[in-house]
Amino acid sequence: MNTTGWLKGVQVTADGTGIVSHAGVALIRALADNIGLTAGLSKVLASRRHLVHDRGRVLADLACAIADGAEVISDFRVMGDQEDLFGLVASVPTVWRTLDEIAGGGERALGKITAAVNVARRRVWAAAAARHGAIPGVRVADKTLDGVTCIRLDASVVACHSDKEGAAPNFKGFGLHPLLGYCDNTSEPLAGMLRPGSAGSNTAADHLAVLDAAIAALPPAFRRRLMITCDGAGASHDLITRLDKLAARPGYQVIYSVGWELGERERAAITAVPARAWQIAIDERGEVRERRAEGACGDPDCGHRRCWIEEAHVTELTGLLREGPAGDQLGGWPEKMRIFARRERPHPGARLTPFEARNGWRYTLWATNRPAATRGWLGQPAYIDAAHRVHARVEDCIRTGKDCGIGKFPSTSLAMNKAWQAAALTAATLLAWLKLLALDGTLAKAEPKTLRYRILHAAAKLTRGARQRRLNIQASWPWAADIVTAWDRVTALPQAP
Repeated sequence: MNTTGWLKGVQVTADGTGIVSHAGVALIRALADNIGLTAGLSKVLASRRHLVHDRGRVLADLACAIADGAEVISDFRVMGDQEDLFGLVASVPTVWRTLDEIAGGGERALGKITAAVNVARRRVWAAAAARHGAIPGVRVADKTLDGVTCIRLDASVVACHSDKEGAAPNFKGFGLHPLLGYCDNTSEPLAGMLRPGSAGSNTAADHLAVLDAAIAALPPAFRRRLMITCDGAGASHDLITRLDKLAARPGYQVIYSVGWELGERERAAITAVPARAWQIAIDERGEVRERRAEGACGDPDCGHRRCWIEEAHVTELTGLLREGPAGDQLGGWPEKMRIFARRERPHPGARLTPFEARNGWRYTLWATNRPAATRGWLGQPAYIDAAHRVHARVEDCIRTGKDCGIGKFPSTSLAMNKAWQAAALTAATLLAWLKLLALDGTLAKAEPKTLRYRILHAAAKLTRGARQRRLNIQASWPWAADIVTAWDRVTALPQAP
């Protein structure tokens, strides 16, 4: 086998002209400009000083670079080194100064940036509704809940391998502990709080602040029917009280689903649940969660009960906790609040509590205000369980967010890292908007790594003629047509005022 055949006749020279790498970055930069995000950032970050580089432009460009994969501020050169396409772009030191100025402005400056992004979001969602007919619904197993906006809150630990302000030991190591809110309909971040590593997973004040910011981030028309979920032992009195007040407003609907702690009273209630009260749970396809048993017959489509092991069940504990032998054990909690439990077979190596080890099931509990009188599939315990369990999708958003700026923080200063997080969340938002407004098929569901390889990192040749510049994507590139279509859609958006 001739392993070096492809090398024959290949020469490498440094005299090429008009070559543009990472040409797809022009897509998200054009998107930021056309929807008015860049202009909005320029307005809120305006300075009385005479500056060569507009700070809004710098921050928008930094967000584009992070979306393209920048992990440190020096990676910003991916745009600065391509002046033929992007024009005069700020230097790396200017980016540092911009972040430092934002950090110096504290929460007030961060709030202004958030406000500018939220204004742009209104235009994007209006354009998305015009393109698709509506904002995407909320997927619950094999069903879709239309007309509801879903906010999912979750915290995550970002490991730090150097001494950074606020980094501290926590239950997953050493680092910072941001709390984030995402829109499940569009997979875009709505709010974020960069917290010290010692911050608690269920700190009520932090959850309330991020919840309020996430709701405020939504265009007003999409705040009337909300689904709000929070994982872990997040059911604090303060959070449930706030959610209950939001749900009680005339003309509004708020359904919440919040993690509930497994304590002594809950263990006693679970022990008292009759076997027939456990209903089999469903998976993401709406099918029962079961697997083939060892020694099953050779027909994989058989209906033999002995050949199948049920993987998970769900039941409601509200009656036992409200009206059990010990009396009402939910005093002080809202009357409309219901408690559900799910039991499932643990994966190999899972750590179980002594209570769980007794019968081999792992238990998860949550509280919801879903009315008991709810009709149709939404009122079925299996779908109430599925609606809470898909909260795990926010973990995917955070995972891809860590691949888009929030997985590494460039400074030892907490204030500077908060400014970086604002740019990183803007980057993730731009990628979500690009998929919503300009991409189709698998690209509209792709993660950042895939988008970078197929779209953002594509090379092109920049040519000039007739007072125009043409960005020529290689015709044999499998996604060349998708890039051109996306460019046409982005540039066709109505120019923001």
